Amino acid sequence: MIEYKTRAMTFILREDDIVELVNNQDWKESDTLEIAVENMMMVKKAIDGKSRGFLVNVPNRYVSKELLHYYQNVEVGDVARALILNSFAAKIVGNLYFKLSGGKPNETGRIVPTKLFNNRKQAIEWLLDEIEKCGEGLIQQNEKQ
Repeated sequence: MIEYKTRAMTFILREDDIVELVNNQDWKESDTLEIAVENMMMVKKAIDGKSRGFLVNVPNRYVSKELLHYYQNVEVGDVARALILNSFAAKIVGNLYFKLSGGKPNETGRIVPTKLFNNRKQAIEWLLDEIEKCGEGLIQQNEKQ
């Protein structure tokens, strides 16, 4: 595993083609568009053009509509996104948001499958299935690059 850090997040490149995104515990400031752009630039650098699944640990704090829109629309080459939520209320709000805005293409016209989870193990299993669906031998393809 390899870790990359920004001011707000840590990105863990796992050996199974999943990138885990974790908020830094010492980050107490509000997230801004500038922080979001910094985070995604680091992700692009970390994955270096290789397709990966994203495992996102969603914090229990407010995220503005502007930031949700940015994260939903930015193209970073992810195969799928599994969002792990820490509360039932967050899952209800998240499901409502995705029903209203989900399924829209990102800035390159690609729709990235996204699903909400309470259970980390189930999220990882779903991501691995999505990676497999994306193309046989994705791990081997990434190793060649």
